[in-house]
Amino acid sequence: MNTETSVDISREIEKITVSLPAETLRLADENHKRFGFDNRSEFINAAIREYVSRDILRQFGGEIAEVYSKIQHSEIRNLEEHLSKLSYKIAVEMAQVNLFLASAMEVPYLDMQKLRGKAVHLVNSSRGYVPLSEAVKHNMDIRFLEHTVDDDDENY
Repeated sequence: MNTETSVDISREIEKITVSLPAETLRLADENHKRFGFDNRSEFINAAIREYVSRDILRQFGGEIAEVYSKIQHSEIRNLEEHLSKLSYKIAVEMAQVNLFLASAMEVPYLDMQKLRGKAVHLVNSSRGYVPLSEAVKHNMDIRFLEHTVDDDDENY
């Protein structure tokens, strides 16, 4: 390859000898002005830079996809933690409602335990959702305590 160096005001230009197919040179000659280049050398220079830029962008795009994937997994993990905390809070609220109902209705402790056991079974067998129609099928008789002045908390 023959090289010859000349200095341009804006950049250093190096002349080289390149062998290209006649069809490629014809395309460069026919299209360099259409793309806004003064000559085919500028056009070929821009084409090489474009090709290399696309390769760099393709590599960069892969890196961006990898970073995005890591961010996405992190966000999912944060969402799972948030949902776990929310589920715990809901369970506490439900337990408080159950305790309130048991106290207000004066349901014996053993009956509450049986109800809880049925509830756990229903929730586990239905993957967490028990519609009222299903709960009605599993109802049980509950005896209510007769409230007297002498009753103490051990009856609950």
